[in-house]
Amino acid sequence: MSNENPFPSPVGGVPMASDFGISIFFSLLYLSLIPIFVSRLYNKHSRVIVSINAIITTIERVIIFSLRAWQSRNSAERTSPTLTTYMQVTIALPYIVIAHDVVVLLRCLYVNSTKGSAGFTDPRDSPVAPSMSPSIHLSDEIHIHDDPKKRFFYRWFTDVLKLAFLAATIPGIIGNAHYRGGMDNASTANEVMITRYLSSGIALFLILFVAALVVRARKLPKVEPIHITILLSILACNASSAIFRLLFMYHRTTSLTSIAPGSGNTPLEKATFYIFHMLSDWLAVALLLVPNIRAIFKTGMWGDWRAVDPPSQEQEWARRRKEVKARRSGLIV
Repeated sequence: MSNENPFPSPVGGVPMASDFGISIFFSLLYLSLIPIFVSRLYNKHSRVIVSINAIITTIERVIIFSLRAWQSRNSAERTSPTLTTYMQVTIALPYIVIAHDVVVLLRCLYVNSTKGSAGFTDPRDSPVAPSMSPSIHLSDEIHIHDDPKKRFFYRWFTDVLKLAFLAATIPGIIGNAHYRGGMDNASTANEVMITRYLSSGIALFLILFVAALVVRARKLPKVEPIHITILLSILACNASSAIFRLLFMYHRTTSLTSIAPGSGNTPLEKATFYIFHMLSDWLAVALLLVPNIRAIFKTGMWGDWRAVDPPSQEQEWARRRKEVKARRSGLIV
Protein backbone atom coordinates (compact mmCIF):
# COMPACT_ATOMS: atom_id res chain seq x y z
CA MET A 1 0.00 0.00 0.00
CA SER A 2 1.40 3.39 -1.02
CA ASN A 3 0.16 6.88 -0.35
CA GLU A 4 1.07 10.34 -1.56
CA ASN A 5 0.77 11.69 1.97
CA PRO A 6 3.40 10.36 4.39
CA PHE A 7 2.10 8.58 7.49
CA PRO A 8 3.90 7.29 10.63
CA SER A 9 6.15 4.35 9.84
CA PRO A 10 4.98 1.13 11.47
CA VAL A 11 7.11 0.09 14.43
CA GLY A 12 8.85 -3.08 13.31
CA GLY A 13 7.98 -2.44 9.69
CA VAL A 14 5.96 -5.05 7.81
CA PRO A 15 7.01 -8.71 7.46
CA MET A 16 9.17 -9.14 4.37
CA ALA A 17 10.36 -12.50 3.05
CA SER A 18 13.49 -12.13 5.17
CA ASP A 19 11.35 -11.93 8.33
CA PHE A 20 10.12 -15.51 8.06
CA GLY A 21 12.95 -17.14 9.99
CA ILE A 22 13.13 -14.55 12.77
CA SER A 23 9.33 -14.62 13.15
CA ILE A 24 9.39 -18.39 13.62
CA PHE A 25 12.27 -18.01 16.09
CA PHE A 26 10.43 -15.47 18.25
CA SER A 27 7.19 -17.44 18.04
CA LEU A 28 9.01 -20.49 19.43
CA LEU A 29 10.88 -18.37 21.97
CA TYR A 30 7.66 -17.01 23.44
CA LEU A 31 5.98 -20.41 23.13
CA SER A 32 8.72 -21.93 25.30
CA LEU A 33 7.48 -19.85 28.25
CA ILE A 34 3.97 -21.31 28.25
CA PRO A 35 4.93 -24.73 29.72
CA ILE A 36 6.82 -22.89 32.48
CA PHE A 37 3.71 -20.94 33.38
CA VAL A 38 1.61 -24.11 33.33
CA SER A 39 4.04 -25.84 35.69
CA ARG A 40 4.01 -22.82 38.01
CA LEU A 41 0.24 -22.81 37.96
CA TYR A 42 0.07 -26.54 38.71
CA ASN A 43 2.33 -26.27 41.77
CA LYS A 44 0.48 -24.65 44.67
CA HIS A 45 3.76 -23.32 46.08
CA SER A 46 4.48 -21.30 42.92
CA ARG A 47 0.93 -20.59 41.74
CA VAL A 48 0.50 -16.84 41.40
CA ILE A 49 -1.85 -14.50 39.54
CA VAL A 50 0.51 -11.53 39.74
CA SER A 51 2.22 -12.65 36.52
CA ILE A 52 -1.01 -13.17 34.55
CA ASN A 53 -0.21 -10.23 32.27
CA ALA A 54 3.08 -11.88 31.39
CA ILE A 55 1.40 -15.04 30.12
CA ILE A 56 -1.21 -13.00 28.22
CA THR A 57 1.65 -11.14 26.53
CA THR A 58 3.35 -14.44 25.77
CA ILE A 59 0.27 -15.91 24.08
CA GLU A 60 -0.31 -12.69 22.15
CA ARG A 61 3.27 -12.66 20.89
CA VAL A 62 3.03 -16.27 19.72
CA ILE A 63 -0.01 -15.22 17.70
CA ILE A 64 1.49 -12.08 16.14
CA PHE A 65 4.79 -13.72 15.24
CA SER A 66 2.89 -16.60 13.66
CA LEU A 67 0.94 -14.02 11.66
CA ARG A 68 4.13 -12.21 10.72
CA ALA A 69 5.62 -15.49 9.48
CA TRP A 70 2.49 -16.08 7.40
CA GLN A 71 2.54 -12.52 6.03
CA SER A 72 6.20 -12.84 5.08
CA ARG A 73 5.19 -15.66 2.74
CA ASN A 74 2.03 -13.96 1.50
CA SER A 75 2.69 -10.66 -0.27
CA ALA A 76 -1.03 -9.90 -0.62
CA GLU A 77 -1.51 -9.91 3.18
CA ARG A 78 1.78 -8.18 3.91
CA THR A 79 0.18 -4.76 3.51
CA SER A 80 -3.16 -5.58 5.13
CA PRO A 81 -4.24 -2.38 6.94
CA THR A 82 -6.22 -4.41 9.48
CA LEU A 83 -3.33 -6.70 10.39
CA THR A 84 -0.87 -3.80 10.43
CA THR A 85 -3.09 -1.87 12.84
CA TYR A 86 -3.61 -4.94 15.03
CA MET A 87 0.13 -5.51 15.27
CA GLN A 88 0.86 -1.87 16.04
CA VAL A 89 -1.52 -2.07 19.00
CA THR A 90 -0.25 -5.40 20.33
CA ILE A 91 3.41 -4.44 19.92
CA ALA A 92 2.92 -1.08 21.65
CA LEU A 93 1.30 -2.08 24.95
CA PRO A 94 2.94 -5.12 26.62
CA TYR A 95 6.03 -3.34 27.95
CA ILE A 96 3.75 -0.85 29.71
CA VAL A 97 1.65 -3.63 31.23
CA ILE A 98 4.77 -5.48 32.44
CA ALA A 99 6.07 -2.29 34.08
CA HIS A 100 2.69 -2.05 35.81
CA ASP A 101 3.25 -5.58 37.16
CA VAL A 102 6.57 -4.45 38.62
CA VAL A 103 4.59 -1.97 40.72
CA VAL A 104 2.50 -4.90 42.01
CA LEU A 105 5.65 -6.71 43.15
CA LEU A 106 7.17 -3.51 44.51
CA ARG A 107 4.03 -3.02 46.59
CA CYS A 108 4.61 -6.43 48.16
CA LEU A 109 8.13 -5.41 49.16
CA TYR A 110 7.04 -2.14 50.71
CA VAL A 111 4.04 -3.62 52.52
CA ASN A 112 6.04 -6.57 53.86
CA SER A 113 8.63 -4.18 55.24
CA THR A 114 6.04 -2.62 57.58
CA LYS A 115 4.89 -5.87 59.13
CA GLY A 116 5.85 -7.19 62.51
CA SER A 117 5.58 -10.91 63.11
CA ALA A 118 3.00 -13.25 64.50
CA GLY A 119 3.90 -15.99 66.93
CA PHE A 120 3.83 -18.23 63.87
CA THR A 121 5.00 -17.11 60.42
CA ASP A 122 4.32 -19.13 57.31
CA PRO A 123 7.38 -18.84 55.04
CA ARG A 124 5.04 -18.69 52.03
CA ASP A 125 3.05 -15.84 53.57
CA SER A 126 1.86 -12.91 51.47
CA PRO A 127 1.65 -9.19 52.22
CA VAL A 128 -2.11 -9.47 52.78
CA ALA A 129 -1.54 -11.85 55.64
CA PRO A 130 -2.04 -10.25 59.05
CA SER A 131 0.66 -9.10 61.42
CA MET A 132 -0.11 -10.20 64.97
CA SER A 133 2.79 -8.92 66.94
CA PRO A 134 3.84 -5.30 67.37
CA SER A 135 7.44 -6.08 66.45
CA ILE A 136 9.87 -8.60 65.02
CA HIS A 137 13.57 -9.22 65.66
CA LEU A 138 15.52 -9.89 62.48
CA SER A 139 18.83 -9.82 64.33
CA ASP A 140 20.36 -8.40 67.45
CA GLU A 141 20.73 -5.05 65.70
CA ILE A 142 17.44 -4.87 63.77
CA HIS A 143 14.09 -4.45 65.47
CA ILE A 144 11.03 -3.98 63.25
CA HIS A 145 7.82 -2.52 64.62
CA ASP A 146 4.51 -3.22 62.96
CA ASP A 147 3.46 0.00 61.23
CA PRO A 148 -0.17 -0.04 59.96
CA LYS A 149 -0.11 3.67 59.06
CA LYS A 150 2.92 3.33 56.80
CA ARG A 151 1.42 0.16 55.34
CA PHE A 152 -1.76 2.04 54.48
CA PHE A 153 0.26 4.83 52.82
CA TYR A 154 2.25 2.37 50.72
CA ARG A 155 -0.95 0.71 49.53
CA TRP A 156 -2.58 4.04 48.70
CA PHE A 157 0.51 5.33 46.89
CA THR A 158 0.97 2.21 44.75
CA ASP A 159 -2.74 2.23 43.88
CA VAL A 160 -2.30 5.76 42.54
CA LEU A 161 0.88 4.75 40.73
CA LYS A 162 -0.86 1.82 39.04
CA LEU A 163 -3.61 4.15 37.87
CA ALA A 164 -0.97 6.52 36.51
CA PHE A 165 -0.01 3.86 33.97
CA LEU A 166 -3.38 4.46 32.32
CA ALA A 167 -1.93 7.79 31.16
CA ALA A 168 0.47 5.76 29.01
CA THR A 169 -1.85 2.90 28.12
CA ILE A 170 -4.85 4.91 26.89
CA PRO A 171 -2.93 7.10 24.38
CA GLY A 172 -1.14 3.95 23.20
CA ILE A 173 -4.43 2.23 22.48
CA ILE A 174 -5.99 5.28 20.83
CA GLY A 175 -2.98 6.20 18.71
CA ASN A 176 -2.22 2.73 17.41
CA ALA A 177 -5.88 1.76 16.94
CA HIS A 178 -6.23 4.74 14.60
CA TYR A 179 -3.15 3.76 12.60
CA ARG A 180 -5.29 2.59 9.67
CA GLY A 181 -6.94 5.99 9.44
CA GLY A 182 -3.57 7.72 9.53
CA MET A 183 -2.61 6.05 6.27
CA ASP A 184 -5.25 8.02 4.38
CA ASN A 185 -5.69 11.20 6.39
CA ALA A 186 -2.93 13.67 7.23
CA SER A 187 -4.75 14.98 10.32
CA THR A 188 -5.25 11.47 11.70
CA ALA A 189 -1.61 10.67 10.92
CA ASN A 190 -0.53 13.61 13.08
CA GLU A 191 -2.82 12.47 15.89
CA VAL A 192 -1.32 8.98 15.68
CA MET A 193 2.18 10.45 15.85
CA ILE A 194 1.35 12.61 18.89
CA THR A 195 -0.52 9.97 20.88
CA ARG A 196 2.14 7.32 20.26
CA TYR A 197 4.81 9.69 21.51
CA LEU A 198 2.70 10.61 24.52
CA SER A 199 2.25 6.95 25.38
CA SER A 200 5.92 6.01 25.16
CA GLY A 201 7.14 9.24 26.77
CA ILE A 202 4.86 8.89 29.78
CA ALA A 203 5.68 5.19 30.01
CA LEU A 204 9.42 5.88 30.09
CA PHE A 205 8.96 8.52 32.79
CA LEU A 206 6.93 6.11 34.92
CA ILE A 207 9.43 3.29 34.37
CA LEU A 208 12.28 5.51 35.58
CA PHE A 209 10.19 6.67 38.55
CA VAL A 210 9.41 3.09 39.53
CA ALA A 211 13.12 2.24 39.15
CA ALA A 212 13.92 4.99 41.64
CA LEU A 213 11.42 3.46 44.09
CA VAL A 214 13.04 0.06 43.59
CA VAL A 215 16.47 1.50 44.40
CA ARG A 216 15.02 3.16 47.49
CA ALA A 217 13.56 -0.18 48.59
CA ARG A 218 17.09 -1.52 49.16
CA LYS A 219 17.05 0.16 52.57
CA LEU A 220 13.78 -1.44 53.67
CA PRO A 221 13.64 -4.34 56.12
CA LYS A 222 13.24 -7.83 54.60
CA VAL A 223 14.30 -6.64 51.14
CA GLU A 224 17.04 -8.79 49.63
CA PRO A 225 19.40 -8.13 46.69
CA ILE A 226 17.56 -10.63 44.49
CA HIS A 227 14.38 -8.55 44.79
CA ILE A 228 16.16 -5.44 43.54
CA THR A 229 18.01 -7.31 40.80
CA ILE A 230 14.87 -8.88 39.33
CA LEU A 231 12.80 -5.70 39.39
CA LEU A 232 15.53 -3.46 37.96
CA SER A 233 16.25 -6.02 35.23
CA ILE A 234 12.59 -6.06 34.19
CA LEU A 235 12.44 -2.27 34.21
CA ALA A 236 15.65 -2.06 32.14
CA CYS A 237 13.98 -4.25 29.51
CA ASN A 238 10.86 -2.06 29.61
CA ALA A 239 12.97 1.09 29.25
CA SER A 240 14.73 -0.43 26.24
CA SER A 241 11.40 -0.85 24.46
CA ALA A 242 10.26 2.66 25.35
CA ILE A 243 13.53 4.27 24.24
CA PHE A 244 13.55 2.35 20.97
CA ARG A 245 10.05 3.56 20.20
CA LEU A 246 10.85 7.16 21.05
CA LEU A 247 13.92 7.10 18.80
CA PHE A 248 12.08 5.51 15.87
CA MET A 249 8.55 6.88 15.80
CA TYR A 250 9.34 10.28 14.29
CA HIS A 251 9.85 8.53 10.94
CA ARG A 252 7.21 8.67 8.23
CA THR A 253 6.75 6.66 5.07
CA THR A 254 4.57 6.71 1.97
CA SER A 255 4.37 2.93 1.61
CA LEU A 256 4.20 0.02 4.06
CA THR A 257 6.57 -1.95 1.83
CA SER A 258 9.08 0.85 1.34
CA ILE A 259 12.67 -0.10 2.08
CA ALA A 260 13.85 3.50 2.38
CA PRO A 261 15.58 4.58 5.60
CA GLY A 262 12.96 5.36 8.25
CA SER A 263 10.40 2.95 6.82
CA GLY A 264 11.09 0.34 9.47
CA ASN A 265 11.97 -2.18 6.78
CA THR A 266 15.72 -1.71 6.37
CA PRO A 267 17.93 -4.51 7.76
CA LEU A 268 19.34 -2.22 10.46
CA GLU A 269 15.89 -1.02 11.55
CA LYS A 270 14.58 -4.58 11.66
CA ALA A 271 17.60 -5.73 13.69
CA THR A 272 17.22 -2.94 16.26
CA PHE A 273 13.48 -3.63 16.50
CA TYR A 274 13.97 -7.32 17.20
CA ILE A 275 16.82 -6.78 19.67
CA PHE A 276 15.78 -3.68 21.62
CA HIS A 277 12.01 -4.16 21.54
CA MET A 278 10.98 -7.78 20.96
CA LEU A 279 13.88 -9.48 22.73
CA SER A 280 13.77 -7.04 25.63
CA ASP A 281 10.02 -7.68 25.96
CA TRP A 282 10.70 -11.43 26.03
CA LEU A 283 13.36 -11.04 28.73
CA ALA A 284 10.97 -8.98 30.86
CA VAL A 285 8.25 -11.61 30.51
CA ALA A 286 10.70 -14.43 31.23
CA LEU A 287 11.84 -12.72 34.43
CA LEU A 288 8.23 -12.81 35.63
CA LEU A 289 7.53 -16.40 34.57
CA VAL A 290 10.75 -18.38 35.07
CA PRO A 291 11.64 -17.50 38.70
CA ASN A 292 9.28 -18.59 41.47
CA ILE A 293 7.88 -15.09 42.02
CA ARG A 294 5.56 -16.27 44.78
CA ALA A 295 8.41 -17.66 46.89
CA ILE A 296 10.87 -14.85 46.17
CA PHE A 297 8.54 -11.90 46.80
CA LYS A 298 6.17 -13.60 49.29
CA THR A 299 3.20 -12.52 47.18
CA GLY A 300 0.83 -15.33 48.02
CA MET A 301 -1.39 -16.26 45.10
CA TRP A 302 -3.05 -12.88 44.61
CA GLY A 303 -0.43 -10.38 45.72
CA ASP A 304 -1.29 -7.52 48.07
CA TRP A 305 -4.89 -6.81 47.12
CA ARG A 306 -6.14 -5.30 50.39
CA ALA A 307 -6.67 -1.57 50.80
CA VAL A 308 -6.57 -1.86 54.61
CA ASP A 309 -5.70 -4.53 57.13
CA PRO A 310 -8.48 -6.95 58.10
CA PRO A 311 -10.23 -6.71 61.50
CA SER A 312 -8.31 -8.17 64.43
CA GLN A 313 -10.76 -11.07 64.83
CA GLU A 314 -10.27 -12.07 61.20
CA GLN A 315 -6.51 -11.76 61.62
CA GLU A 316 -6.49 -14.10 64.60
CA TRP A 317 -8.67 -16.64 62.80
CA ALA A 318 -6.38 -16.51 59.75
CA ARG A 319 -3.28 -16.92 61.91
CA ARG A 320 -4.67 -20.02 63.62
CA ARG A 321 -5.77 -21.55 60.34
CA LYS A 322 -2.33 -21.05 58.80
CA GLU A 323 -0.65 -22.51 61.87
CA VAL A 324 -2.82 -25.63 61.75
CA LYS A 325 -2.13 -26.10 58.04
CA ALA A 326 1.60 -25.59 58.60
CA ARG A 327 1.69 -28.21 61.38
CA ARG A 328 -0.05 -30.69 59.13
CA SER A 329 2.44 -30.07 56.32
CA GLY A 330 5.42 -30.26 58.68
CA LEU A 331 6.50 -26.60 58.42
CA ILE A 332 6.55 -26.31 62.22
CA VAL A 333 6.59 -28.85 65.03
